[in-house]
Amino acid sequence: MTAAVRLHRRRGREAEGETLVEGPHLLEAAVAAGIRPKRIFVASGDAAGEALARSSGGEVLAVDQRTLARLATTATPQSPVAVIAIPDRPVPAGGRVLVAWGVSDPGNCGTLIRIAAAFGYGYLAGPASADVWSPKVLRAAAGAHFATWIGHVATLDAVRLGGRAVVATVARDGAPPGPLPDAAAVMVGSEAHGLPDEIVAAADLRVTIPTSGAVESLNAAVAGAIVAYVGALGTTTNLTGS
Repeated sequence: MTAAVRLHRRRGREAEGETLVEGPHLLEAAVAAGIRPKRIFVASGDAAGEALARSSGGEVLAVDQRTLARLATTATPQSPVAVIAIPDRPVPAGGRVLVAWGVSDPGNCGTLIRIAAAFGYGYLAGPASADVWSPKVLRAAAGAHFATWIGHVATLDAVRLGGRAVVATVARDGAPPGPLPDAAAVMVGSEAHGLPDEIVAAADLRVTIPTSGAVESLNAAVAGAIVAYVGALGTTTNLTGS
């Protein structure tokens, strides 16, 4: 159990190449994507959780509520809690991606991953963005980690791999959102500071979402969703109703 608790921290996740998925929904999403958990901790008396855990193929360990609370990262822990290997599924060169550049809020990063999966994009975490595989980001993405490609980038050259056009979301003076080429990177910056000036200056396109002017700016994930959705319309990406 001590090894699992170490996965609460980024250093532990990076050292082990593992993370935690908490609750039945995330575990089901991981298993559906072909991931076999290494260990699954199930609260005593959780019959549904035990059945799910045993069907997943990993080692199943029954624990009491106090132990489950130590394993989980939420105030109200959900059983089961599983240890999985972080998937090695790099983002292919080219194609469309959402890039979080300096987005440190786990909720925003998780939502951007969910948006990427919804609209057929990959996801790239840039410098100073939240750890993709932290439990908070996993919860915010609601299983989308297992439905799209996820990677990391440190430079704009890496973002451009495969001929991607760089699309910078900016608060003002950009073009309105529109359809994007099949190879494009939608860059989203922090809510407090936006994208760095050098990224904006180097972008192939700068996009501003028109608003009434009643608010200074939109939430980072909301802005990413609008640009990504409009960008996917009328192109080779097929979107269907939910």
